[in-house]
Amino acid sequence: MKKTLIALSLLSFVPPAMAGGYPVYDALIHQTLITNFAAVKGALTSIVGQLSTANTNLYNIGSAVTQSSAKVASTVEASAKAQREFDVEMKRTADLQNARKAYQVAGTICTESASGGAYQVGSASGSVKSGYRPGGGATIGNAAIANAVNGPATSVISDASITAKISASYCDAGDYAAYGGTSLCPSVNSSMPAADKRLDTLMSGAGKDGKAPELTFTQQQTDVARMYTKNTIRRSVGKKLSKAEAQSSAGAQYIGSTTQLESILSAAADPQDRILADRQPLATTKELLEEATKAPSAQSYFASTASNEAKRTGIMSKAEFEAFEVGRRYANTDYQSDLQQMSGDNLVREQVRVATLQNWLLWELKNEVVNNGVLSGQQLASSARMEFEPILATKYQSIASKLGGN
Repeated sequence: MKKTLIALSLLSFVPPAMAGGYPVYDALIHQTLITNFAAVKGALTSIVGQLSTANTNLYNIGSAVTQSSAKVASTVEASAKAQREFDVEMKRTADLQNARKAYQVAGTICTESASGGAYQVGSASGSVKSGYRPGGGATIGNAAIANAVNGPATSVISDASITAKISASYCDAGDYAAYGGTSLCPSVNSSMPAADKRLDTLMSGAGKDGKAPELTFTQQQTDVARMYTKNTIRRSVGKKLSKAEAQSSAGAQYIGSTTQLESILSAAADPQDRILADRQPLATTKELLEEATKAPSAQSYFASTASNEAKRTGIMSKAEFEAFEVGRRYANTDYQSDLQQMSGDNLVREQVRVATLQNWLLWELKNEVVNNGVLSGQQLASSARMEFEPILATKYQSIASKLGGN
């Protein structure tokens, strides 16, 4: 720039010799001007070159920025597209999962039919109970017990003798220690000791001491359970009258009294009859169990808890069927695994099934309370008769004596 200013100053300088219109150039000045012009030209050329380089660099920088912006835009667009595709796939997967949960058939669907057959099972058990009244027709395999239960009522002494003879077949160690070796206790019965006088004969089945409870009875267990009811409820109070005896006035009164007694004993025996009927194998459970045990969790529970009779025949009593229905849900670890795999509508349906099972059991409990109310009423009536019968008899005798009667 300094050289450029010098050159311009020289160009504007006019020497005095130029006055008069005739320029005179000194050779030295001329050479200096040429040199300065060359320097200025070189400087200008250098400046132009630098400007050109700067322009090129700026162009390259602009191109790089443009390309970088394009790459960033392309990357952002690709990322957004990938996110949209991911969101679409996630929604599709969620919809499929929801549909599967809502419409999938649960692996335990077969077990639902077992609960659905509860009414048929209860009805079948009720039919069995109706045969347990004396002479009702229910099968008894033991002839001696059949005669004691279904035969005509005998005197108290005869009835006790019959009971003793039957009890001889069920001697336990205590009986044998007292009168063993006699006709009333020839030997200890190790398979069903004292079965005719133990409550667990009725509740969990006669058997060896220490055996596990059973809820489906064999015929032998049923026979001795009926003898237990005979000993506790239906033991004889007086014998049946013959036709000749019944035709008298006293005979009619006797029959009337025994009828009244038998009506009370029927109510007293009903709870035991229902317990025993609920422990009889019922054919109606066979198909229900076949369906229920198609589910692995129900099959494993059946294998580990079913009575020997249920495993042998494939059928259960009402009591064992109810225990199976409750236990395979509550006391079955395999069912807990089934439950963990349920979700959505399947889980809701299972909750409904459990609630309805509870309602069914509560309904049976309500019926039990009603039956107990009947028994309590009869006990109250019996107590009232015992209290007021002598009072009324005394008053009646007083009235009759005043009237001159008997």
